[in-house]
Amino acid sequence: MMNFSALGAAHGTATLAALAFGGFVLAERKGTLTHRSLGAAYVAAMLAVNLTALGVYRITGQFGPFHVLALISLATVARGVAAVIRRRPGWLATHYYCMAWSYLGLVAAAAAEAVARSPLLARWVHTATDGMLVGLACVAAVLVLGVFLVPRLQARALAGVAES
Repeated sequence: MMNFSALGAAHGTATLAALAFGGFVLAERKGTLTHRSLGAAYVAAMLAVNLTALGVYRITGQFGPFHVLALISLATVARGVAAVIRRRPGWLATHYYCMAWSYLGLVAAAAAEAVARSPLLARWVHTATDGMLVGLACVAAVLVLGVFLVPRLQARALAGVAES
């Protein structure tokens, strides 16, 4: 049986919104008004995702590794936004890198949640620790994939783009 709360519902809703907005931002041509508008919506949704995540304690009842990941996510989004606002040399590469990792982290967390709640794993996941380990393994797998994907996608996205 799952526990539902207003905070959990807000977290889930913000996560779905961030996944959608982030997906559209990735697909959209960069630098356009649509890109900036969807990007702002993504940042707002990510703030909601991470702030609500910091209030969810149902796995262990205390501050844990997923809270640390939420703080890292907040810092990554903040750095990506700061790069755009400050526009110092190399800002575009920093912005792309941070926002790409932000989205990849979001996908990793969503995948971990989906896998941990999968009925197929119910026979192996008996404790909160088991669930946390499965979730962290899933996050690690997606992030390892990102180590190979992000630099390639960044090079392609920034090829021939001038910083302004």
